[in-house]
Amino acid sequence: MKEIHTLGVILRPSTPELKEYFLEFQSLAHSLGFEVLLDSISGGMINRNGLNFQDLCQYCDALISIGGDGTLISTARRSFSYQKPILGINMGHLGFLTDLQKHEVQSFLPNLKTGNYNITNHMMLEGKIDDKTSFFALNDIILARPNDASMIHLKAYIDGNYFNSYYGDGLILATPTGSTAYNISAGGAVVYPFSHNLLLTPICAHSLTQRPLILPANFTIDIELGEQGICNIVIDGQENKTLKSEQKISIKTQKDGAKLIHNIHWDYFKILKEKFHWGDYE
Repeated sequence: MKEIHTLGVILRPSTPELKEYFLEFQSLAHSLGFEVLLDSISGGMINRNGLNFQDLCQYCDALISIGGDGTLISTARRSFSYQKPILGINMGHLGFLTDLQKHEVQSFLPNLKTGNYNITNHMMLEGKIDDKTSFFALNDIILARPNDASMIHLKAYIDGNYFNSYYGDGLILATPTGSTAYNISAGGAVVYPFSHNLLLTPICAHSLTQRPLILPANFTIDIELGEQGICNIVIDGQENKTLKSEQKISIKTQKDGAKLIHNIHWDYFKILKEKFHWGDYE
């Protein structure tokens, strides 16, 4: 793998107590010969100088996300067009995507200098409302009812051909990486994260015949409302948009994915076993 020399750091928002760990990380990285750049929003949070996110992405060789999976997902979405590899340091709990625990950083960081690491490519979704500005998702794009008092009616098209109508609380369109997020809570399958698939999972469907569906990644899915009203669009649980009755949202996969840095012994199935406690009672 390519040797990495300049690190761009993003901290979990609204967590000023990360200042102490950032200074510790910065000191370690400098001692190993790395240049460390800090995102300006993160810098403002801990009273340090930083670069705006676009400059950070241009000047660094890799991005370091310090927080949890949510911080890493946000970093992947915001930096997607720059195609920089991302290393996640887990300061949270679940940690499906963040590779390193805090105590592992000191032993792993020198590997970035020598290229002794792996990069995994995680499929991304691109969404457009009425063919306007694109937005991207690493986990999922969710179409949900606007309030708790009513169902929503969604009409789905695959490659321009009418396919199905969904009545219920909404519809999840997920990547294989996102299969262990909201998708699994709604009854969807766990899918190997490097599969090339697009997952459609209804949320509390008002019909027993509506089941989760796994499609090849080369299809384009168009969704429109089946009746007057609005629909909430939630992107990776972090950004919200609105779909109106006269609009259409198109969702497709991207050729390039998010590039995540892992140690060479990273094992997805070991993570599944640990997080879901599979095999604990055998």
